[in-house]
Amino acid sequence: MAEMTRRDFIKYAAALGIGLAVGGGIGYSLRKPEVQVVKEGVPAVGEKIKETIKIGHIAIFSGPFSTYGELQKRGSLLAMEEINKAGGILGSKVEIIYRDSAAKPAEAVKQVRSLVESEGCDFIIGIDSSGVVLGVAEVMPEVNKLLFVTHAATHKLTEELVYKKGIKEVFRIAVPVYQDGIMAAFIASQLPATKWACVHPDYEYGYASWELFQKTLSKLRPDVEFVGEAWAKIGTTDFTPLISSVMEKKPDGIHTVEWGVDLFTFVRQAKQTGLFDAVKYDGGYAWINPMGYSVDAMEALATEYPENCWISGRYVWMYPDTPLNKKFVKAHIDRWGHFPAYSGETSYTAVYLIKKLIELTKTLDVDTHIKALEDMVVFSPAGARYIRKEDHQAMYEVPYGQIKHDPNYSIPVLTNLQAVPAEEYYRHPPFEDMPPYKDLYKKVMAKA
Repeated sequence: MAEMTRRDFIKYAAALGIGLAVGGGIGYSLRKPEVQVVKEGVPAVGEKIKETIKIGHIAIFSGPFSTYGELQKRGSLLAMEEINKAGGILGSKVEIIYRDSAAKPAEAVKQVRSLVESEGCDFIIGIDSSGVVLGVAEVMPEVNKLLFVTHAATHKLTEELVYKKGIKEVFRIAVPVYQDGIMAAFIASQLPATKWACVHPDYEYGYASWELFQKTLSKLRPDVEFVGEAWAKIGTTDFTPLISSVMEKKPDGIHTVEWGVDLFTFVRQAKQTGLFDAVKYDGGYAWINPMGYSVDAMEALATEYPENCWISGRYVWMYPDTPLNKKFVKAHIDRWGHFPAYSGETSYTAVYLIKKLIELTKTLDVDTHIKALEDMVVFSPAGARYIRKEDHQAMYEVPYGQIKHDPNYSIPVLTNLQAVPAEEYYRHPPFEDMPPYKDLYKKVMAKA
């Protein structure tokens, strides 16, 4: 039987009402609420492959961004516990070994080698930083194991290393910088701001996000200007000189992909210096923070983050409104006492994807797994993910929304959710130029 193509997936997802609007759909809601995959022609039966399936999980577990390792760990550990309680993977126990990347490429590569060569890991998941993941991806063919990236977002990973260079051992489960740059520009195009500036982390993730934002928004809104840029080193404690340099340009819109403790500092100092006031409009703030809806940020900033700023994530816990997502959110809160972070969902999905992959193929052979994963559809808490064959990028949309402080919830929630189907805003092979987003904008955002 033929494999499911991208076009088939779009039709299939549309027929089920998946992800195209808040609320999921009847077809999707009738599915059993657990992670599922769609791959034609492969029966999900088999015998135990080995006593223990080992997964190496590499993330940041030390330094100022150590929270992000813990957020990932909550998701993968929850999945492991659920799977082992239900009998494992074809009877095999799942074990996850956690290692610290220290946010350094060389250290992460060292840990990959150790996990494979010394610990005997069958799979590697995780990686927080864009700079780190580019180094790790290069060694995956050498160690001959699959890497499932659950956080790092640079488009260079899938566009250049997977698609152009042919490193097939890497798959990304998380939405890439298309969310931070392209989808952010879709939101910006609806706002009254015409003079945009940025405050970004001074490394690959910041550069890529700002580049895609400018290229996309300039096509959607030829009337906009990009008037200022400020680049913050990781661990910046005083953003005021950067904020002042941007405010001198008199922007009426801010795009920032600051995250973690740097985001907490930036938001607080932006309030003190009047930057939010400079980008306020009737209905909210022309302030776009693509990764602002991380649980650590919402818990730390709470009501300090002004209402009606536009933020998103690589998953937001209230979307989509499906039985599977509701089940995951409840299980995560019951286990950890926190709403799930976006990297928690992607890590949870990565572990379950490994389970389903082994059940489908009944082997640990890497080449067999690569072939099975390409063009696979994964029904996950974040919705339907289509794993694109050409670049191994999982395609799924994540909405933007405006912050609201609701006393019924322990953290801010998002309202006025805006989502676009992933097929409509992800870049596509051969990645030679930006698509004509102005026509696309007219089609998919006309009712916004």
